[in-house]
Amino acid sequence: MRKFFSVFFLFCLLGFAPCAHGQKWKAIKEALVPARAKVVFYAVQRKVESAILRAAAQRTVFAPVRTKNHALRISSLSQFTPENAEILRGHGLPPFPLLEKENEMYRGMVLDPDGKDLRYILRHGLEVSKSHYENFAAYDGKEYPDGILAIYAAHKVSHAESFLYAEAGVKTYLPVIFHLKKLGWRGIVSVPHDIPPSWIYRVSAILKINGRLTWGELKVEKGQFIFIPYPGQPTTKK
Repeated sequence: MRKFFSVFFLFCLLGFAPCAHGQKWKAIKEALVPARAKVVFYAVQRKVESAILRAAAQRTVFAPVRTKNHALRISSLSQFTPENAEILRGHGLPPFPLLEKENEMYRGMVLDPDGKDLRYILRHGLEVSKSHYENFAAYDGKEYPDGILAIYAAHKVSHAESFLYAEAGVKTYLPVIFHLKKLGWRGIVSVPHDIPPSWIYRVSAILKINGRLTWGELKVEKGQFIFIPYPGQPTTKK
C-alpha cells in the first residue's frame, strides 16, 4: 500500500509541474522498464521450467513441432531415424497400417538417415541407373536387351516390406515405401526405365517418435520434413 501511494504522489507532482512533465516521465520510464523486464523474464523462466518438468515426467520429445493437423514438422531427420540394432533386436518393423489400393504398387527402400536420398528422389524420381536388378519381364510387354537394369515394385505391401531391412554394419537408416502408379498385372513388376516424380503418390516411412517406431506419411514442404503419423499409430511411450 505504501508503494502505491508513493507512485500516486509521484504522478500528482507531474500533474502540477507541466513544464517538467516530459523530463520526469522519461526518467520514470527508464526506471520502470528494467524492473518490468525482470518480472517478465522470471515469469517466462518459470513456464519453461514447468514445461521441462512435465515433459520429463511424460517422456516426451521436444524436437518435432506438432502442427494443427497433428503433423510433425521436423528440421533434422537424423535424430528420428531408427537404429538397425533395435530393429533386429525387435525381430522386425511394426506392421504396415494402411490398406492396399487398386491404383497403387509399392517399392520398399532403405535410404540414408538424413533424408538426402529422399529429397533427391522426390525431386528427380527413381532412376533406373541406380538399380541393382536386371529386367526380367517388363510391365509394358516390350522386349528389352539382355542385362538392362530395371526398378522392381510389387502390387502387395508385404512384398515391398522385405526390402526395408538394412545390411549388417548400418547404424541408422530410413525405411520407406513408395506408393507408385500401378503398372502391369504381375505381382512383381519390372520397370526398365526411370519412374518420374509424378508417379510417386505418397511416401510412407518409419520414424522413431517418442521412443516408438511409427509409420506415417513423410513429405517435404518448404525445405522441411513433415511427418504425419497414420491413425492408430502410438506416438507416446507407455
